[in-house]
Amino acid sequence: MHRHHIKLGLVVVVLALLTSPASAGVPDWLRAAAQAPAKKYADDVNAVILLHETETTVKDNGETVTRERNVFRILRPEGRESAYQYVPYRDETRVNYFKGWSINAKGQEYEAKKDDVVEVSGGGGEIYSDVKAKVMRIPGVDVGTVVGVEWEQKRHPYTFEDEWLFQRDLPTEHARFILHLPNGWEYRAAWLHYADKAPQVANGTSVWELADIPRIEKEVEMPHWRAVAGQLIVTYFSEKTKGRTYANWGDFGAWYNQLTIGVRDPSPALQQKVQELAPASMPLLERIKVLARFAQRDIRYAAIEIGIGGFQPHPASTVFSNRYGDCKDKATVLSSMLAQIGVKSYYIPIHTDRGIYSEKTPPTNGFNHVILAIQLPEASYKEAMPAMYEHPKLGHLLIFDPTSTMVPFGQIPSYEQDNFGLLVSEQGGELIHLPMSPPDQNRLTRTAKFAMQADGSIKGEVQEIRTGYVAAEGRYIYSQQTSADRRKTVERILGRMMGNFQLDSVEAENLDDIDKDLIIRYKFSAEHYAKNSGTMLLVRPRVLGEKLGALDMTKPRHYPYSFEVPTLQTDVFEFTLPEGYKVDGELPAPAKANFSFADYTSKIENSGSQLKYSREYKIKSTSVPADRIGELGKFFQQINRDENNQAILKKAN
Repeated sequence: MHRHHIKLGLVVVVLALLTSPASAGVPDWLRAAAQAPAKKYADDVNAVILLHETETTVKDNGETVTRERNVFRILRPEGRESAYQYVPYRDETRVNYFKGWSINAKGQEYEAKKDDVVEVSGGGGEIYSDVKAKVMRIPGVDVGTVVGVEWEQKRHPYTFEDEWLFQRDLPTEHARFILHLPNGWEYRAAWLHYADKAPQVANGTSVWELADIPRIEKEVEMPHWRAVAGQLIVTYFSEKTKGRTYANWGDFGAWYNQLTIGVRDPSPALQQKVQELAPASMPLLERIKVLARFAQRDIRYAAIEIGIGGFQPHPASTVFSNRYGDCKDKATVLSSMLAQIGVKSYYIPIHTDRGIYSEKTPPTNGFNHVILAIQLPEASYKEAMPAMYEHPKLGHLLIFDPTSTMVPFGQIPSYEQDNFGLLVSEQGGELIHLPMSPPDQNRLTRTAKFAMQADGSIKGEVQEIRTGYVAAEGRYIYSQQTSADRRKTVERILGRMMGNFQLDSVEAENLDDIDKDLIIRYKFSAEHYAKNSGTMLLVRPRVLGEKLGALDMTKPRHYPYSFEVPTLQTDVFEFTLPEGYKVDGELPAPAKANFSFADYTSKIENSGSQLKYSREYKIKSTSVPADRIGELGKFFQQINRDENNQAILKKAN
């Protein structure tokens, strides 16, 4: 079900620049926007949107026509990327026209010509997709230029709605959404991340107007921009749209359920494979696991998405025969196979960016991924798993993603945790909040032993045991690398911690067995790790593993700070001191920072000939609200202080 945005980076577009003004035919609405007095913006604002206007006309037969106008003023050289404009389309969303103009600071006018527009295809792993885009480069663009673009598109929508994303990474001075409906049609409007605004209504036309919309500022570890952007979702309907519009998530789930009727019917070959893989003599949970593993690993991810095929799964028999399909196809094959052993399962459309859907999101067709909820009988398992969801009517549901090859049965990928998905059943659908694994299910346990010499050099052996998300992340990196590449990865990590070092070996255990802990071992030596100061050595006991997050505390924070998942990470580093050396004076005090979202503790101990550093870093949430960023800053300050603490070693007389 991946509905990929057009990835312009996949296609290199080289267009010739017009070197002289053309007979432009610049429209009056663009001239009016260009003549408006310029406003003052922050020094890092590259361009400003003077006008963003979307106009949708709905015909009585359900066909819609959308016209969009956008006007930009270029404020800095980096803003010249606004010269590139694009409009995505599919076979059923024809672009009637696509025009662009510019007026430079001297008043010269330019118009984009036919040769300034190229067509590109959408990327994203499909064998074939009918997603395309028309890309235009508007000529004559430099600092001070006003750029305008207009396009019109005819659509035959599968569901009747418009999602007006009026807030972007540039400030917008004026935004307008216009909706024309035939007699007898109605609409519902829902605002997200922005104050509600009533429209002006007259003769079947509704107009929403906004002014001076602030930009979405880029902040480190912020949610996906669509999770914080102001937007208006308008659903329109009439008696003629029954089955293609929805009043609630139940209606939307019913629409999606209709798309999947019959696709899970098995073929004889599929049934025979189930008997081979999961005979009745096996315990039920083991039968479920082996079928899940087959869908994960034996059905290759590849997609053919044309029209409704972007939403509707291919038949399980076809996917099984071909041994490939996209996310919804892999879910379909697994659902069909599970049915052969008497286990029910349900589709869950979801968006892979956490936060785009929430409990406040109205029914809207913007999912880009499909996973599965497997209904587990009470006696089929001994203990709950991190991916368990308790449903009041359907009982124990295990959430499983057949597309994610690095995540074991019983867990779900990090981006699906603490996210919202649509649980689809025969009765319709409901938006559910997917489970979040506890910190101890995503562990990194690092232990190391170091031998230190009198010149400050160290020689060490390190072992990392990874579970859950931390293991999946490591497998994703290491499984795609050669031995030489793995060495380079570890060398980059060591290079951030110390200067002159030599990596001796790197080993990975259980790299291909996702049901076991991933274990990474490496050995290295580093010259002058401890700093000489006369008869003393200054050593930083925290050799590896920076936990300090990036956070700018010099200006107000607008958006939450996001963590990938809850995690528990521990370090235990033991140093054998050089002969004749001992700890001089007091060791740095233990660190302790406890907040609702995270905990951090550490201590340094001395046992004569050994120095031992141990710490625990626990993240308990996926997000810290913007109004608690001050607490997060204190948390990171404690970590920074602890990570840079030094112990003093002195040579005995």
